[in-house]
Amino acid sequence: MRKVKQYLGCCVADPYLLLGHVCMILLLVLSVVYANVRVLLTDSAYQVFYDLNHPGILINDSRYSMVLTQILPWLAIHLHAPLWLVVVSYSASFILVGYACWLVTAYAMGQRKAATLMLFVLLGIGGTFLHCISESFQLMFYAPMLYGWMCVGGEKLGMKSGKWKVGYYLILALLVALAFFIYPMAVFYILFAVGFRLLEGGKPHIDVPALATAALLMAYIVLYWIIGPSGHDSEFVPTWDVVLHSLRHFASLGSFTTFLILFARIYFVPTVLLVLTLIGYARGRQWWKFAFLAGYTLCFFVSSCIIYQTGDSRISRERYFIPLFFIVGLAFLVDELPRFSQRQRQWWFCIFVALIVFAFGRIMHYVHSYELRLEAIAEVTQMAERQGQHKLLVTRSTAEEAFPLDIWGLALESMLFTAQQGPEHTVTIYKEEDDFDRTNADLYDNPEVYVSVNWWKRWEVKDLNPYYFRLPAQGYKELVKTEEGYALVAL
Repeated sequence: MRKVKQYLGCCVADPYLLLGHVCMILLLVLSVVYANVRVLLTDSAYQVFYDLNHPGILINDSRYSMVLTQILPWLAIHLHAPLWLVVVSYSASFILVGYACWLVTAYAMGQRKAATLMLFVLLGIGGTFLHCISESFQLMFYAPMLYGWMCVGGEKLGMKSGKWKVGYYLILALLVALAFFIYPMAVFYILFAVGFRLLEGGKPHIDVPALATAALLMAYIVLYWIIGPSGHDSEFVPTWDVVLHSLRHFASLGSFTTFLILFARIYFVPTVLLVLTLIGYARGRQWWKFAFLAGYTLCFFVSSCIIYQTGDSRISRERYFIPLFFIVGLAFLVDELPRFSQRQRQWWFCIFVALIVFAFGRIMHYVHSYELRLEAIAEVTQMAERQGQHKLLVTRSTAEEAFPLDIWGLALESMLFTAQQGPEHTVTIYKEEDDFDRTNADLYDNPEVYVSVNWWKRWEVKDLNPYYFRLPAQGYKELVKTEEGYALVAL
């Protein structure tokens, strides 16, 4: 009881701790309540579908840190839990891992500024919350935890025994790997944390944990290239000609236009915090930190605009600049906020709470639009099941009219959605191009075939996990739009 009282007293004394618990619990509740909305969406649906039909865990593009968020749903699958529970466990796993990172950073490490930095991710997300597999979202928990551990080393390495130092560096290696092997963009996070630590105090100095982190990062980059980057990641590495062309036409890049469109809604806050922090550095004549923060932020912004210059889906566009919240947020929390007076810090906390409330409202706005998509899928699949048809095909133009936010994973999402009522209720809707080959009888008319996604198109129905999916032996019928509504016709 005494420990509980001490714990509660600590939360009251530091309102950021209480705010952290509230935010994490709210995120966890939303991840459970809106599990279908989060999981039945592109990459997340693909991950769950793979795990349901294979004994192992899918690791895409050397994202080995994905294992942490897959353990709970993997256990649920192997315990033959109901499909709805598998979906809920998958959705909640990402928040549970993030909450664990926050708890470790705030309490085990005692690095509460680093823990508070994790809350800054809420200021930069909306639709990203629904893309639960988003690596940028996860990095906003892994990177601050790594920074917190670097701070622990800087404070205590000289006072501890040799065994403690060995353990410290082993954990450091693990945390760097955890951050790096979730997404190559982690380089932006880790290098900034290293540079920031090397300028602790306002001028360059030797910080052994920071230098060790930099060395580990270089080793992991070499290992990553030895393993071989995926074609997907290679697409993000621009050639020199592309870089020069992008710099000459920077104002017309889709990514730069995206930033301007989202500025008032998302990126205004980090821009203001950046200006405040730079003013603080200038007043304190901390020119090394001023140059580092200004230069690094500019390099990150320009690099991101070039890398993502063509634009992407609405969720992807939102994720481009999430590292900005780490870069600016870290400098603001560590250096600028302590300069505020007591009253100013109170005002900042109130503003921060208001911004987070607004962020949760932004998440709910996105939830509604994706719920409409599931409602449309439910309407079509229920109509098909009443007619005894479980395998549907829809052309792109019809899909864009029938399903809000039409995306590539429709065949997976519709199966995962309908099969939650029982494997015998499984209905799948595959999207094809308008001019697809209707004469491919071995694919669409074959009763033993399930058509999945473009790069993994043909499946045998017998290869699906029968505990979760049961498609009858029948060919596909096309979903078409008529004056009376939607109907099913033979190909």
